[in-house]
Amino acid sequence: MSRPALSRQLGVGAVVALVAGDMLGAGIFFTPGELAAVAERTWQVYVFWALCGGVVLCGVLTVAELCSVLPRAGATFHIIREAFGPFWAFLKVWMDLWVAGPGAVAGIAILFGELLTGALGAAAIGSPALWGVFAIATFAGVNLAGLRWGARAQMATAGVKVLGLGALVLGSLLLADPTVATAEPAAGAGSLWSLLRLVGLGTAVVLFSYDGWLDVTHVAGEVVDPVRTLPRGLVTGVGVIILLYLVVNHAFLRVVPLAAMRDAPTLVAPAVARAAFGPRGAVFLNALMAVSIFGALGGVVMTMPRLYYAAAGQYVRQVVGGAPGRFVRMLAGVSRRDVPAGAILFCAVWSSAALLFFGSFSRIATFFVVPVQAANILMVAAVFRFRRRGLATAGGYRTPGYPLVPLIYIGVLSILLASAMAFNPTDTLIGVALTATGVPVHRWIMGRA
Repeated sequence: MSRPALSRQLGVGAVVALVAGDMLGAGIFFTPGELAAVAERTWQVYVFWALCGGVVLCGVLTVAELCSVLPRAGATFHIIREAFGPFWAFLKVWMDLWVAGPGAVAGIAILFGELLTGALGAAAIGSPALWGVFAIATFAGVNLAGLRWGARAQMATAGVKVLGLGALVLGSLLLADPTVATAEPAAGAGSLWSLLRLVGLGTAVVLFSYDGWLDVTHVAGEVVDPVRTLPRGLVTGVGVIILLYLVVNHAFLRVVPLAAMRDAPTLVAPAVARAAFGPRGAVFLNALMAVSIFGALGGVVMTMPRLYYAAAGQYVRQVVGGAPGRFVRMLAGVSRRDVPAGAILFCAVWSSAALLFFGSFSRIATFFVVPVQAANILMVAAVFRFRRRGLATAGGYRTPGYPLVPLIYIGVLSILLASAMAFNPTDTLIGVALTATGVPVHRWIMGRA
């Protein structure tokens, strides 16, 4: 009997909404203040955001080619498997299954819970963790109802986020009085090390706000005409976010100059909202941030189970007995509504357990960032293996600027990984150790083949 397959229903608009929804979270509201501690002059802010956007775009342009060659559910698994073999593909999915996937969902959910309870104040019922679990359960229910419901939820939240940020930008430009510009220190010669340190710190801060674009590849098996739709949707979605981030930073700097951002980094967005909309600005900003985080959560809950489904399908014949066999068959199953119901439920339950266990964003995030970025580097590097083997669709999409474009992404991300390992070795080793537990599991599975 053939394995049930997912149906192709997503168009360009849905892909763009998923990209924007996953990328546009809380980062844009907090990163400008964090970047102010690094940037020495205002023009550097624009350089950092444009530079990081360009680096991410290099990754997007490359992954678009890879996905057009293997447009399947959980495309990252199939791409890494084709390029580097089954071991690395399994290790990547193992990390996503137990570390990165639940960590990402739980991290976004706890931010939503903290923001919601903070906005409600004394009227809040329940803890931030419980509200985060409720948000996870809500999106799991939406996605269990069918692919179209999940796509509609993402398009709705992405639209509200973009409109809300647009209103904040227009309000700051039209309703708020600009601050008087203060003289900034003249640029000094400095050393090469100082320049590299400045660029390294600045890009590390900003790249966090650009994360999430790769998640859309997990639904490649449900995209209509993927050879054309996926590249268009990926590039358009990321391009919109880059432009939006640059405009938002201009609006913020118009009201709150760089020196003031440095003095109160967490109060930049609230100050802009108050200047534009008065006392009600804080209410508007809290609502906008809540929708942004809520939408980002929905994107991850929708896309991550598709990766679990795709990987489980590769091992369902090898792991057939006992609880492991039942677990793999659950992840590989498709419901009558053409969704990977078992994978969605597992993602929701395990993410909720991680959220309740760790209880804070910092604890959730510290152990999975480095393995995730290492997997992204491996994903982009696959294009060199594909090109060497002549894997390409007839008349399909090709990465412009190859091989420089993928090399830029790999080089910048490698430098950031080296920095993380040097300055935060303990947390890095925790994430690496958890990922490494997949090595004996893979050997056991291969022994049953």
